Formats: sequence, C-alpha cells, structure tokens
Amino acid sequence: MSERTKTRRTRGVLGGRSERVVLEVLGATVAELAESGYRAFRMDAVSATAAVNKTTIYRRWPGKALLVGAAVEWMRTFVHDVPLPDTGSLERDLIDAFRRRLGIKERVEGRAWARLLAEKNDPEVDSIIGAAVEERSGAWYAMVTRAVARGELPDGTDPRLLLGMLGAIVDAWNAKSPGRLKADLLEAAVRTVVAGARSGSLVRSPRRRPAPRAG
Repeated sequence: MSERTKTRRTRGVLGGRSERVVLEVLGATVAELAESGYRAFRMDAVSATAAVNKTTIYRRWPGKALLVGAAVEWMRTFVHDVPLPDTGSLERDLIDAFRRRLGIKERVEGRAWARLLAEKNDPEVDSIIGAAVEERSGAWYAMVTRAVARGELPDGTDPRLLLGMLGAIVDAWNAKSPGRLKADLLEAAVRTVVAGARSGSLVRSPRRRPAPRAG
C-alpha cells in the first residue's frame, strides 16, 4: 500500500470520527438546553452525555455561547428550516402550521428551543437566537399578509396580533394535555380567530399624530 493511500484512508477515518464527535456534542448540547436552559447550562453534562472530553469540546467551541450557537444552527434544520404551508387558504395554512409546531414542541429540539425563547430577554441569548427568531417570525407573518393580499382578510390586519392570539389559545389548551390536543379543537381555535379577523377586529389602527400646538 502506498503512502498516499495510507494518508487518504487515515484522513477519511479521522474525518468520519470528527464528524461523529461533533454530532454527539451537538446532540448532547441540545439535550442539556432542553433540561437546563441557557443560564444553568452545564458543560460537564454535555461532556458526560456525549462521552467526549471537555478539552476536546473547548478546543472546537471555546465557550458556552459558541457551543450553544452551533447547536442553534444545527437545530434550525428541525425547528426552522421546514417551509411553512402555503395552500392558498389561511385556515388550512394555520391548522397545518400549528399542528407541526405542536409536534416539534414534543421533540427534544423543540423543548430546547422553548427554553431559549423563555430566556430571550438575556442579551447573550438574544444575540444567539435573535436572527433565527426574526426570520421565522417573518415566515409566520407572511401567511397572514398573503391572506390579506388574496382578499381573505381586510387590509391592515395585524399578523402579530392574530398569531399571538391564536398561539395563546392553542398553547393554553395544549398545556392541559401536552401532545394530545384534538384536531377538532385546533380547527375550532383557528376558525374562531380567523372569523374575528375577517370582521375587521384585528385591523391595526393607524396612530394619530398629535395636533400641532397653536402658535
């Protein structure tokens, strides 16, 4: 066997092992985020779960923020990078999107993401997840703005208000029996909120400018 062949095979083995180590560490990081959140995050727990020496972890990710940032990018494959539905009907889009959202919440990635969102007021957490949150929020808002453009909802309907109201209802119901929200309840919540939006109750009122003072 030539030296070139030996070198090529060695690189392949090391590359494969390196990739496995990265995946083990990222998976353990997500699990630790789901368990402890960001503030209480323990590098020791990641090291133990991944069966990887802390020195090896710190060599690649010199601090907690860098490691969690890498895990967030990895999680986006599961949590964020699946396109939201665009069926041509707002009700169908919302039912499908919230059904997926509830399914993700039951996964370790969804639980980890929920813990990070709960700590978003921490500037360090916000710097890690802020761009991803803004991007995904824009995709959710786009479902509503498309419905306005199709004439399903009146002009000026506030996507943030509609989605916030619907999300609060769905999350409250789901909290009573996590993972077992019945399809008919989800559909009823969507129909109720969308019906209210169609009536114009969620139209954002333009702010009135204060009248100029008399000179």
